[in-house]
Amino acid sequence: MIDPKGLSAFLAIVSQSNFEQAANALFITQSAVSQRLKLLEQSLGQTLLLRSPTIKPTPAGQALLKYAHNLSQIERSLAQELAPKKQLQWLKVSIATNADSLSTWLLSALAPWCQKHQVLLDLRVDDQDQTHQLLRSGEVLGCISSVEQPTQGCTSTALGSINYHCIASADFQKKYFAKGVDKHSLQKAPTVIFGRHDLLQHQYLKQFYSLDANRQLQHLVPSSDGYLEWIRLGMGFGMAPKLQMQHLLDSGDLVLVTPQQSIAVPLYWQQWGISTDLSRSLAKQIEHFATIAHGQDPDLN
Repeated sequence: MIDPKGLSAFLAIVSQSNFEQAANALFITQSAVSQRLKLLEQSLGQTLLLRSPTIKPTPAGQALLKYAHNLSQIERSLAQELAPKKQLQWLKVSIATNADSLSTWLLSALAPWCQKHQVLLDLRVDDQDQTHQLLRSGEVLGCISSVEQPTQGCTSTALGSINYHCIASADFQKKYFAKGVDKHSLQKAPTVIFGRHDLLQHQYLKQFYSLDANRQLQHLVPSSDGYLEWIRLGMGFGMAPKLQMQHLLDSGDLVLVTPQQSIAVPLYWQQWGISTDLSRSLAKQIEHFATIAHGQDPDLN
């Protein structure tokens, strides 16, 4: 049996990425956290954490994280079955998502679910092509991903696909694309990317214009609101779904640079395959709200 105090210390260290902050979260000393982790590693015969250059779980630690996610759900289900009228204790649930889902429909989906199930939400944000890595490592219970093939031990549910459009400010379009959008004009125009893993511009430029985005002039703005604002201010062109920017198109602050050309990105909900009331309700909630978003935006398929 795994020592619960050692497991709590391990989870706190992973969550905080810092021994001192883990100690503060558990209201114990840093030496106590280290001792509990040491005893846990000794009992399992495995090193659970790599300390350098940053704290992250080893393969054994990843397996323990998955176990902990499953255990917390099983314990919650048991508590409800034994005392259905008793007030539930708060349960922390970690989920990974892409920034565009977070800035549009996801919070509306999760707020009522968290209130109903007494869940404290821990959201991790990354590009939709990368979120499944957090699921694979055991750091999250589920993720919104563009990867269809489920991670081993997980399930995958299609949420539809989003069409991303090339956008710019009207002034930017007049400055760089007054004579039309072609390979030559695009090479002179700066682009705005959301993050190091954001490949939408790469796909757009390669698919329609045979251009290498790595050779483009680039702004890096890793914020959903900041990304659109930087484009609105005329600093570059970028890619976004209409659901996120329709109000800026309606106001004329942004324009579609190439209305007939878009990049379709399919999205999937992946989560650990253990079936509990909590996991089933979470999957159902996300699928339902993704369908609502689908109905609101013709560019969601």
